[in-house]
Amino acid sequence: MPSYNPNSNIEDSIRWLPSPNGIYSPSSALASLRAHHHLVPWFKLVWFPQNIPRMSFILWMAVKGRLPTRDRIHKYDPGGITTCFICNSHLESHAHLFFECLFSRAIWTQLLNYCGTHWIGLYWNDFIAWASTHWRGNTPVIMAKKLCLMDAVYHIWRERNCHILKVPN
Repeated sequence: MPSYNPNSNIEDSIRWLPSPNGIYSPSSALASLRAHHHLVPWFKLVWFPQNIPRMSFILWMAVKGRLPTRDRIHKYDPGGITTCFICNSHLESHAHLFFECLFSRAIWTQLLNYCGTHWIGLYWNDFIAWASTHWRGNTPVIMAKKLCLMDAVYHIWRERNCHILKVPN
């Protein structure tokens, strides 16, 4: 074991190592406990200064696959119905509800045409990955595309919920 010879000419001091200046503070303690995560590629697609918070929240939940679609509910209630509330023909999943359902596909085709982007035939996760790489920046055109995405997901989800509750739009 190597020997350590402290310098007896220098006075000992206490340093808080997680802090850059060596001084303890509650904020430096909290910062040392927090896990530092890398941003997901779609972060700026969902969270940007011009977003609409309730719509961003629904988009965030949809991108993470956490909205209570029938395929997710079926895991907890195996006896429940699993078909899409809107088209009543396929398994309701995030991918189906937001891109494969005839209702949502018609919305996407029209919205993307308005945004100057043609339907590229991708599935939900592929489209989010594509939009995350192609819709970067803060130009008015990019903001409009992000807001259209957010708005479409929000209103498709709202339409689905109106069908469940039998509420007129």
